[in-house]
Amino acid sequence: MGKRSIRASAVAAATLIALATSPVVASAHYVFTAGRYRLAIGWQSEPASGSDTYVDAQNAIQVFVDIASPSNPHGTPVSTLNQDCSHPDFQVTVSIGTTTSSPFCPASAYDGDTGNGRLDEYDYPLIPTVVGTYTFHIFGSIDGTAIDQTVKSGPTTFDSIADSSSVEFPVAVPAVAQVANKVDAVNQRAASALASARSASAAAAGAQSSASGASVLAIVALVVAVVLSGANLVIGLRRRRT
Repeated sequence: MGKRSIRASAVAAATLIALATSPVVASAHYVFTAGRYRLAIGWQSEPASGSDTYVDAQNAIQVFVDIASPSNPHGTPVSTLNQDCSHPDFQVTVSIGTTTSSPFCPASAYDGDTGNGRLDEYDYPLIPTVVGTYTFHIFGSIDGTAIDQTVKSGPTTFDSIADSSSVEFPVAVPAVAQVANKVDAVNQRAASALASARSASAAAAGAQSSASGASVLAIVALVVAVVLSGANLVIGLRRRRT
């Protein structure tokens, strides 16, 4: 192979590396291309490499959109996307287990008034409330280029959500979902106890009603017996007189 071929191959390899490792891509995000666009998606808040993203912590879906080329490996920010949810250029759904969210519309993180934020960044605030593996589905169309990518959290994409008790001090606070499950269990027991109490109350009321009915019948029987005894006595006296 000639020197020119080797040099061309080296340049191409360097370009690919630059595209994959460009500063436009945040750490622990999944990077993919669609036409001339390069996108990166992940959590906005992810600790240092090797750590976890924790449950019940304020976070956000974070998307970067750029146009990358060999002549500009750092990418040209795409800052004019329409993220009005009535006609967004792209949307993101989040899934865990069998539960899938409604489509979210990440909004530009750039503040034109102050100049703060990145031109290519789009975020949607989200608090993950369940520990586990999350899936992002980003879809839509940017200037006629279709976007449709499904990404599951993991070591090579973005962080899964972990229990935060290992980093809490001085007291580990149970996750909201765990507290909710315990509250639900207590509520179910309370409801069962209340139903039993109501059943017992109804049975007692029925017994009392039956007892009252028996008392009335006894009184009626006693009155009838007295009346009959009186009648028999009167009849007996008349017979003696005749």
